[in-house]
Amino acid sequence: HSFNEGTLYNGNMDVRGIWHTCTNGVNNGCRKSAYGQEILPPIMSGKVTTHAAITYGRVNVRARVPKGAFLWPAIWLLPRDNHYGNWPRSGEIDLMETKGNAWTSEWGGDHGIRSIGSTLHWGPDAGHNCFQKTHGEKYLNQPDGWHGWHTYSLDWTRNHLSILVDNQEIYRLTTPGNGMYNYCPYHNIEDPWRNGPHNAPFDQPFHLLLNVAVGGTSGFFAEGQYDVPKSWRNDSPHPMRDFWEHRGEWLKTWHGDDVAMLIDYVEMIQY
Repeated sequence: HSFNEGTLYNGNMDVRGIWHTCTNGVNNGCRKSAYGQEILPPIMSGKVTTHAAITYGRVNVRARVPKGAFLWPAIWLLPRDNHYGNWPRSGEIDLMETKGNAWTSEWGGDHGIRSIGSTLHWGPDAGHNCFQKTHGEKYLNQPDGWHGWHTYSLDWTRNHLSILVDNQEIYRLTTPGNGMYNYCPYHNIEDPWRNGPHNAPFDQPFHLLLNVAVGGTSGFFAEGQYDVPKSWRNDSPHPMRDFWEHRGEWLKTWHGDDVAMLIDYVEMIQY
């Protein structure tokens, strides 16, 4: 099935209609229409989610992250069952996120390809996600930064979560004895983990996700300075159109398979 410029501005994207199956309906992922001033998503990418899930153990992913402006690769884990409720109540474990940009200047530092971040997301609701307390970064001062082969790992027990790259620790949480609710701490909000153990929500089966996203309005690409101008505002009514119509700026930083996340192997070893 071919999408062209006309489809982008006036068409529909019906995944089930074209390929007879759709594996992820989140954010209208199975069916979208160009509407008003906004266009269809102009970039096709991919995400792999494992059927396998583990509770406690070691995860190793040997990968080469992509480079190219506004690429957003991620190696992460999500709860299989959402035992404690919808995101972020049941947690999220991000081994690696980065931006494919050669450099950025936001939040007072360079968060481009030379910087990788590891984060735990958790909270009673999306407005009270305490991820800032459980975040670490590692900087690699080379021209291509982390755009090379590295091994991203998680070492996970009842008492700690350690996230590593090439066996060097990026971030470590020693699970608080009095629970994650008190670690933030929250006030006047119901504790979603009150019936769970001290390390809840990180006591349940999680499965692994590998994906490359592009742009987005979540705030991951903040309003800041970039090697290539950021052509969309996160509050724009038509961010995808703004991005696409400035492709003359960012597309020249995308070179062949350099924009792909390459995976050598994945290991998930239950303790």
